[in-house]
Amino acid sequence: MYVPRPHLSDLLKREQRRLQLLCAPAGYGKTALLREYLRGEAIWLSLAGLPQTLDGLSGMLACALGLAADTEPDVLLAMLDSRNLETGQSHSLASQLLQLTAFPCRSWLASDEARPDNQDLMLRLVFDDLPAQMPTDLNHWFDQLLALQNPNLQVLVTCRRRPDWNLPHLLLTNQLLELDARQLALRPDEFESLVSLLAPETDTASRETLWHQTGGWCAGVRLLPSSLLSPYLERELLTRQSEEQQEVLFGLAHLSKASADLCEQLWEGQQGGRVFRCLLDNQAFLLPIDNQPGWYRLLPAVAQALQGRLSGAPLNRLRLRACQLLNVLGQVDDAVEQALSADQPEVAATYMERLWLSWILSERHLDRFMDWRERIEPQLLQSSPRLIYLCAKALLFSGRLDEAQACLQGLGHFLPLPDPQRNRRLLANWQGLFGTLQALRGNTQQARLHCRAALQDLSAQDWLSVLLCHCILARIAMQTADLAEAQALLQHSLELARRQGCHESEVLVNIDRVRLMMLQGDPDQAHSLLCTELARLGGRRAKPCPLLGRLLFLHGEWLLQQGQTGEAEQVAQAGFVQVRDCCAPFVLHGYLLLSEIASRNQDPKKAHLMLYEAERRMHWGKIDRACYQGPIAAQKARIVQREKTLESAKAPARSSGVPDYQDDLTPREVSVLKLLAEGMSVREVGSRLCISENTVKSHAKNINVKLGACRRTQAISCAKAMGILA
Repeated sequence: MYVPRPHLSDLLKREQRRLQLLCAPAGYGKTALLREYLRGEAIWLSLAGLPQTLDGLSGMLACALGLAADTEPDVLLAMLDSRNLETGQSHSLASQLLQLTAFPCRSWLASDEARPDNQDLMLRLVFDDLPAQMPTDLNHWFDQLLALQNPNLQVLVTCRRRPDWNLPHLLLTNQLLELDARQLALRPDEFESLVSLLAPETDTASRETLWHQTGGWCAGVRLLPSSLLSPYLERELLTRQSEEQQEVLFGLAHLSKASADLCEQLWEGQQGGRVFRCLLDNQAFLLPIDNQPGWYRLLPAVAQALQGRLSGAPLNRLRLRACQLLNVLGQVDDAVEQALSADQPEVAATYMERLWLSWILSERHLDRFMDWRERIEPQLLQSSPRLIYLCAKALLFSGRLDEAQACLQGLGHFLPLPDPQRNRRLLANWQGLFGTLQALRGNTQQARLHCRAALQDLSAQDWLSVLLCHCILARIAMQTADLAEAQALLQHSLELARRQGCHESEVLVNIDRVRLMMLQGDPDQAHSLLCTELARLGGRRAKPCPLLGRLLFLHGEWLLQQGQTGEAEQVAQAGFVQVRDCCAPFVLHGYLLLSEIASRNQDPKKAHLMLYEAERRMHWGKIDRACYQGPIAAQKARIVQREKTLESAKAPARSSGVPDYQDDLTPREVSVLKLLAEGMSVREVGSRLCISENTVKSHAKNINVKLGACRRTQAISCAKAMGILA
């Protein structure tokens, strides 16, 4: 069962180089790809990764070409370099080679189907599954083969280790095309096609799990659901490694990442760094980690299959040594994980203090931190102000407000500090977090008061607290329609995040900026910024990325605002793929979006179901009611209002001619709503209608209440759905 790979076949056909090299671990479909590509004639030698000699391989090739098996290697090169192939003489040796129809000595045509026009004069030599190690004279012979002047000769090689040939020269002279595991891995659409062929009943969650475990590794997709993966790895991976390489590989199966330096110290008596580099050369399923040069991780499916090979006391010793070394090498989060796995919570808590405060913002670190918190005794997490700050911030971001407040109370045990400046900073950081807590509970006045007070004493070292306070104040400003203040605060936050080089913080600030642009009636600029951030975070990732999910939900909101409900639903579903099992309050936005889409599609049952699922997800994440009850209630009101509107539309028109849904909106409120929908600011609406800005804000607030909306954009969208606005 094979899934066609047309984009790779087209690449091989388009990039006609002297050497086309497919170098990847076992099971990436190298042989199948060449069979798909080579639909015409080719000289194909299946080497099965077995050791080869110069005389043996040249004899095999000579036999495949219809020559005597004892043809000298140099003579064979001279024949392959025959210039007659260029002139097209019908009786030349080259022409005869191209017209061969049967090849003994374990070789065959790539396909039984010849090209219909038979005009392709290329002589293609395929060396399938080249051995990892070859003698010097055989490597030299291949260098001579690749240096031949015959322009109609092409060599195609599949292997699991890069051959020791003059590849740099071929690359510099544009004669090399190389495909590695990342390029040969299945794309998402190909993965879906293969799973649908193998097990069409597989649900979405299982598909996502399989994808993240295999990363598009074709053999893994086929074998992981069965019990055959371990025997496959035994045959295709372990038998090709030495005993010391196997020992290191079994240890790597328990580490989330590794480098040559780490392995050198973990297995110092066995030259672990050298062994690790050999495993890399042998294509032992070690994948480079993005943005971390020199660090690799074992493919999860392979790691899972090999973990049983090391256990007990040897595994515990490895973990303890690994956590120490990872901490020294700056990989603090991985050091924490190894310490916990070795049942050393005190050591883990000590390492947690060394985490960067911005660490929680990236990837799935929030979930990881919350998992650690469940595995470490509370008194250990209250042992320093920094740990308390980290825990409180994680709890706030997770929507667990009561726990966050209890955690913040622990800072009082460290007050007052002997140093007055440090004392003020500690209090200011407490106020920043407490202001955030109040904002999440909807107490805007208290939130504003504490955040502004915190900003007076926070120093440059507390940049993340400064950024947090500015973002909270900006959101409050957007809620009160003070868009100019919100813009100034977010611009300052953006500059701060950039100066600190924190991309995650920059994305979070830009999410608020997109919402501000949508409120300002500038959808084009909002979309441009969204696309920029999506491009920076986009692409199919090895792991889910909650930050990307957050962006996708916002993109779905933008699409819905533009009336593109179908596209909005697709984007929302893509967002849920990224936030799978995530326990943060922002996941609510995805459910609200799907609920609104279903409601607009006149499917109230599905709309209410999405809200039920949202509430269930919030309960599962132990998220405080203040974070979700209001938005869910507002969405329920919109669904009910839309249902009433639809029923009214089916009923006979009233004598007044005024639709039912406008009974609650005064003429002045309708006028304000129409101008806001045109993108006018509060000041511009007031000027147009000759009323004060405060009056406009009062009308806007009443409109939101009557339409069951929380924000201006929601009120406008709801009004359009109800027919109040065109």
